[in-house]
Amino acid sequence: MDNGSEKRQTRKLGPPGRLPWELSASTGVVVFGLVITVGFSLMALLGRDPSPAEAESDPGVVVAREFSFTPERIQSGRAVALTLRNSGATYHDLWIEGVDGFSLSSHPGREDSGTVQLEPGRYTIYCSIPGHREAGMVAELLVG
Repeated sequence: MDNGSEKRQTRKLGPPGRLPWELSASTGVVVFGLVITVGFSLMALLGRDPSPAEAESDPGVVVAREFSFTPERIQSGRAVALTLRNSGATYHDLWIEGVDGFSLSSHPGREDSGTVQLEPGRYTIYCSIPGHREAGMVAELLVG
């Protein structure tokens, strides 16, 4: 026993006034720089243009990005099978002007597919998100 007096132990975790999880200013700048670099790299990958080989090897695939569809002209038989592949950074959809009951929609990095029977002719496909069609998200669909 120790005469009723207790000794209190304290541990020092770092310099006075700093919590153990706090970063120095230079470490914070480095971490911030890495986050920005990784973020821009991911944006570049998600928003990349499809290569000509990618567009040619997948007939019926429409690649959406801000603010265009690739290819700009699609040819198909009467049974039109389309895939909307969203390579952009925002949500997009695909509608065929004058055709009720058919649309595709996709979040960034995803795709949606569907098939519709159409009469031979020329059709306009477009993104219905406000401002997207006006910004150039339009393509021509030739059905023969």
